[in-house]
Amino acid sequence: MSTLHHPVEAMPSDMRDSVTTPSAARVYDWYLGGAHNWEIDRAFGQRVVEIVPGMKAYCRANRRFLNRVVRYALDSGIRQFLDLGSGLPTVGNVHEVAELHWSSAPEARDPGDTRVVYVDNDPVVQSLGGLILDREGDPRRHRALRADPIADPGGMWALLDDTGVIRFDEPICMLMLSMLHFSKDAVGPHGALDALRERLPSGSLLAVSHWTTSDATEQEQEENRRLVEAYEQSTHPGQLRSHSEIRAFFGDFAMVEPGLVYAPQWRPDGQEEFTGDPERSRMLAGLARKA
Repeated sequence: MSTLHHPVEAMPSDMRDSVTTPSAARVYDWYLGGAHNWEIDRAFGQRVVEIVPGMKAYCRANRRFLNRVVRYALDSGIRQFLDLGSGLPTVGNVHEVAELHWSSAPEARDPGDTRVVYVDNDPVVQSLGGLILDREGDPRRHRALRADPIADPGGMWALLDDTGVIRFDEPICMLMLSMLHFSKDAVGPHGALDALRERLPSGSLLAVSHWTTSDATEQEQEENRRLVEAYEQSTHPGQLRSHSEIRAFFGDFAMVEPGLVYAPQWRPDGQEEFTGDPERSRMLAGLARKA
């Protein structure tokens, strides 16, 4: 009988050994309690938690937003998902939520009707994500793709087409969760979003969550400053933004109620943290629909 190894062990040794810088995606996996990270990521994450003690709770709130968005999309008739800046497909990610919700509906539904492509520009994350999906997903419907949707949205779209997983004649739910604050204005995220929104079929949904500077207390402002400084030492330096700056990423798409709000306020289902003080969750979140 063959031994089932951890996906990290199945990676090419040269790729495993090349990890010398903390990865935002792998650190996020650590924040969520995942096991697909390196010692360098865990040490970095611990330093961040010392700067921002609530970081793990903020990430949980963001993950619960993902869960509610996926369920909303499915209930709206959308069955395919494009998760950009996805990180690793672990700890309650899109395909798991989609299959559980789709197959648990009162009417019998085949979980094979849902399709998910995860996109990340980190080669280690993409390689590890592919190994995880090979073991835990369905390669016909779940794919990990290495591409950079901000630097080259057209190239990413061409690679997405090559997978054959996504049907471009049907609406797509495109998620950019906890991603855009890792794209400074200088690298052109607004132009990339314009191009991506243009390519989405009519009826598609765009979900965004983003760490915000709005409503920050003096202590949170100092934490924000030190957080940005810390991430300069990672694979993905970042930029925090205000409510109006984050709202601009949705372009002319129609916001789904309740609009761009703090993550725990978006269609809560009773499992949220920060219910009494949602602005302390630090993350704005929203969903919008293409006409």
